[in-house]
Amino acid sequence: MLLFDCTNNHEKVVIIFFFTLITLKMVYYFKNSLLFLRVSKMKIVEKVYKKQKIMWITLLILLVVCLICHSIPKASDINWQTILSLFSLMLVTQYFIQINALDFLSQKIIDLAHTHRQITQLLVLLAGFLAMFLTNDVAILSLVPLFLVIHKQVDGPFIFPLTLITISANLGSALTPFGNPQNLYLFNHYQLSTTSFFKISLPLLLISLFLLLLSTFIIPATPLPSLTQQKYQLKPFSLAIAFLLLIVTLMGVLHVIPLNFTTIVVAVIALFLNYSLFTKVDYGTLITFIGFFLIVGILGRQGPVIDTISFFLNKGSVMTYLTGILLSQIISNVPATFIITRFSSNIVSIFLGVNVGGLGTPLASFANLLALKQANVHSKKVVLGFVAINFLFLLALGVIVGVVLPQLMKVI
Repeated sequence: MLLFDCTNNHEKVVIIFFFTLITLKMVYYFKNSLLFLRVSKMKIVEKVYKKQKIMWITLLILLVVCLICHSIPKASDINWQTILSLFSLMLVTQYFIQINALDFLSQKIIDLAHTHRQITQLLVLLAGFLAMFLTNDVAILSLVPLFLVIHKQVDGPFIFPLTLITISANLGSALTPFGNPQNLYLFNHYQLSTTSFFKISLPLLLISLFLLLLSTFIIPATPLPSLTQQKYQLKPFSLAIAFLLLIVTLMGVLHVIPLNFTTIVVAVIALFLNYSLFTKVDYGTLITFIGFFLIVGILGRQGPVIDTISFFLNKGSVMTYLTGILLSQIISNVPATFIITRFSSNIVSIFLGVNVGGLGTPLASFANLLALKQANVHSKKVVLGFVAINFLFLLALGVIVGVVLPQLMKVI
């Protein structure tokens, strides 16, 4: 009943296909777990929990919400367009990673750097560029490890460049409908045209880019020593296939071709290219987003929640913008988006609030947590520096965007 209460026949086919893949993934995990029978059961459970901690916490919260609210989840609360878009993008991204396309691009750009400042500027620009097309999470997954390798060789600044790379990935992803999950959801939820979307997102990118590049001049222009990098070779045929898959996926995301169709096409091609691509997709993240949709759906039907959020959102566009920022700091910008869109149709304020709100606390955006995790940060000094720089940038960008908000309200 949960699966079929709100979908048409075409969506049912794709949803069944999607859940079949998740089931196969779980079987794959179980099969691999059998190889570790000599390891204690507690260690296996601990490993599975740590790998998908956010997913398990989300499912626990969903259970608690169901019990407290005396309500059951509804499939009508799930935006399947967003889930299928994320799945397709993850599959394509894994193929780009497999053929070393991201490593190759990073290597070529870094060859251009001669100082610590230039290396940061190039990584910041590259993070923003990759995030526009391959999501902020992928940009972090690709560039933070690369930054760590470079830092180990040249021993330059650490906290400031790491934070700027993360901020760039978050704000660069805001440009496109497929750059981050909240944009995907907003694009599908409000059925925006591509032109209308870019009218909102482009001003935010230009302001962000100016502040980011201005910030990089704080880093000394100290000359770099010679860097030894691994040389990557790209096969033209593999690269052509990768871009073909990306184009097909983006045509589905942008509603040029039905998303159900493009999802199946991409999945079938990926299956023939290398079935192991499916084992590398982060299904835990997809399940996490499904959990978010269900939690928000249940809460959105509760009277006190409706009254509280409506009170703030009815105070005008500036208050909606500030609510997006503040709520993102507490529960992250993706679930904040899901909640706010249930009570407001002010797309400009919501978009700006949740994208600017991705800066600040580590919880404000999953990319923040991912960056700290990738950098293997355990030092309180690094975490506090990361948060402090994020908040300073949030304050500066938040004020500037708030000032120009009345003008941006006129674009749609």
